[in-house]
Amino acid sequence: MKLEEIIRSIRAYRGVVRKGPVTSVAAGLIPVKSDDVLASYGEDAAVIKCGREILLMAADGIMQDLVQRNPYWAGYCAVLVNVNDISAMGGHSVAMVNVLSCSDEGVRARIVDGMRAACEKFGVPMVGGHLHPDTSYSAVDVAILGKTDRTRLVLSSGASDGDPIVFAMDLDGQFTEGVPYSWDTTSRKSKEIVRKQLRTMNKIAPFLTAGKDISNPGALGTLGMLLEASGKGGLVDIGKIPRPKGVDLLQWLTAYQGCGFVVTCKERRTQAVVDEFARADISAAECGTVSKATVLEVELEGQKGVLFDFTKDTLGCLVPQKI
Repeated sequence: MKLEEIIRSIRAYRGVVRKGPVTSVAAGLIPVKSDDVLASYGEDAAVIKCGREILLMAADGIMQDLVQRNPYWAGYCAVLVNVNDISAMGGHSVAMVNVLSCSDEGVRARIVDGMRAACEKFGVPMVGGHLHPDTSYSAVDVAILGKTDRTRLVLSSGASDGDPIVFAMDLDGQFTEGVPYSWDTTSRKSKEIVRKQLRTMNKIAPFLTAGKDISNPGALGTLGMLLEASGKGGLVDIGKIPRPKGVDLLQWLTAYQGCGFVVTCKERRTQAVVDEFARADISAAECGTVSKATVLEVELEGQKGVLFDFTKDTLGCLVPQKI
């Protein structure tokens, strides 16, 4: 596949396009300044000071087509995506609440079964929520509370010029049947393994300058969000991104990763970061560098092109001062 085709496909990918409207919504909801709120918009979770601890708050909703196609997996992913957001911030998940909208008792039961399985897998309790039992649609949304400390906090907005860009993914997985954008690495693994993987970001936090879990926009879309939040650009060699044998390149680049992160780190700490990911059976590699430019450039087999130009494009991660 030619690079220009990859660029065109990623820019048009639903997981990327649906991020843009976030900016206008957030612009109307940026909170009143508070000494307790250390970071919010543009991060995977809001960062709130609470005594000596740092609280992390996040929420995610599951796309309607996934709820319709596979209610159990929608429930499972509603937990997974939130746990990954807390992990990406260098935190530990504490508890969750949900909002479930569904009038079909059978569908509702499958969503609940999926949430319960994920809660047990990741060791995070669901402590409450709200049910709409009479809607004309089915939807599941989950909010999560996590915690960390200042020395282990990883922001999306901290990347600096010259920082190495590292992609890290668990290659031992499979695409969920009927859901070609979902790379599942957790449902068939033991709780001990997946919990060890989630703790990795906390372990390497002192070596990092920024980080995000690889979510709906895929590997490069998620990097674009990180760079936009940091007010930076970058150059990435797509050929260096870890990938399982036999998996289509474009499908891989646009996949939601069951366990995947993109991070920037201190130059002399790259190998330590890669090695720590490897100890948790996560394949990691240095694939590029952060730059002063306002564009994310990508290259593949001698070809080079601009994926995102942040003077024109938005992935919903502009810092509040820029709105």
